[in-house]
Amino acid sequence: MISKLAHWFYTWKHPVTTPAVENLQSASKRAADALGGSKTAFPHVLYPTSRDIRVKPQGTLSPLIRLAGLVHGRPVHIALWQNQATGVLGPLARSRKSARKPRVLKENAILFWQSGNKAPGKTTGEAHVLKISLAHRSHAREIRMLKTLSAFNGLVPKIEAADPNLRWIVLEKIEAVRELSAPEQAECYVEQIAPGYFDFWGCRTRPVSRYLGSRCLGTMATPDALEAEARRLGIELPAGWQNGSMDWSITHGGGICEEILIRTDGRPCLLDWEKATLAPIGEDLLQVFEHCPQMTLRFFDGISVAGALPAKAQLAIVLCMRSLAKQKRARINPKSVRSDRICAAHLVAAENTR
Repeated sequence: MISKLAHWFYTWKHPVTTPAVENLQSASKRAADALGGSKTAFPHVLYPTSRDIRVKPQGTLSPLIRLAGLVHGRPVHIALWQNQATGVLGPLARSRKSARKPRVLKENAILFWQSGNKAPGKTTGEAHVLKISLAHRSHAREIRMLKTLSAFNGLVPKIEAADPNLRWIVLEKIEAVRELSAPEQAECYVEQIAPGYFDFWGCRTRPVSRYLGSRCLGTMATPDALEAEARRLGIELPAGWQNGSMDWSITHGGGICEEILIRTDGRPCLLDWEKATLAPIGEDLLQVFEHCPQMTLRFFDGISVAGALPAKAQLAIVLCMRSLAKQKRARINPKSVRSDRICAAHLVAAENTR
């Protein structure tokens, strides 16, 4: 009990891990130098919440935030080279969280600020986003994807500066004309983003066996396990599915229905490409299938390679794999379970209307 109290008190006095503070401060300085920004550091404060760590300019903490610090840890003062920056550090930058994981591979910090440079016709300075890797993993994949897709008409944010060691990137801040609901983002993805994106990369077929053993969704599975999961979800896999093929391409891999913004000029922009990888396209399309099933199936059927399993079968396989992967987690988000049930119901309805 004494050791637990001592650890709690230590993490209250030092709520943010030392590497996170050092990496954030270093990236802030280097990003400012790369953009030709301020040569002076500005005082900011890191304050922990129950979920993550927030960044605020010094002197802007409300009494409520100060009161929360009595529980979550006292604020940490830090000098940043972006004036009036706000942002967030991931939960594993908190000392209490990181103590549970001896080797954190992925943890990011995001800073938002406006420079003094004003574009023609603008009353405020240019807005920027600084994304920093605070752990072992770098932003190599995201930088590569953003550069590759920069030729598209605003599909991804523009890179304004990048670390040669790939630890941080500065992106344009997208001024969204309005917030989109998840169904609206799904429809936008299927109608405006996915057609050009998959036409650019193309699709190739790969055997189902490769997917089952690839750990694409963090799990490996046997055909029997997938059959059992399909029965539990109330869906049916076609006969001989394990000997079939699936459509693969470069997928986004992230939360598609949480990452789409509409620019002020009407162009859609898809954020957060750090999880992009070679995988079955059903992993991306299953996310939008939840919100617009018929539209997704029509699109999937239109780009599927000849000889691959039907779109409904591919989505069913990915759904079973996704559901199996969740069962290995210590905590399962109820929203993700509800998503699986909705997708399963859509698949059953699609099969009944065949």
